[in-house]
Amino acid sequence: FIIPLESSCACGIHTHLLGIVGGRKVDSIVLEDGRIIPPSSITGIPGKVMHELGTDKIQQFQIIQKSMNLVEIHLVIDEKLRNVGPSIEDISERLREKYCHKFGDGVEVVVKEVNEIRKSENVDTPPHVVISEVKIS
Repeated sequence: FIIPLESSCACGIHTHLLGIVGGRKVDSIVLEDGRIIPPSSITGIPGKVMHELGTDKIQQFQIIQKSMNLVEIHLVIDEKLRNVGPSIEDISERLREKYCHKFGDGVEVVVKEVNEIRKSENVDTPPHVVISEVKIS
């Protein structure tokens, strides 16, 4: 959605001005070498790993870039499937390997099991799957 401004531009143009351009927020992973990893190229990895290992243990996941060289993968595990099939450690290690390969050398990937993935405050949409806490100026 677009929110028009009621003021005019200092340049003298007499058309509508745009204020806030709203919509879904999608973060990309930005790496030190300048590469930008779009969410679409990394959000399918957990599904592929589960398919390879023949399990559906991952109920929900979230990818959080903490710094240029640290990415955390948060997993919510289906308790009914916890002790069926491959271990959580095997799934986590396979995920870590795939993400390390995707991001390349110099990026540490930490896979953590969490109890829940919370929605952002004051937002009525599902939780973001990819969050970058890196501020690019």
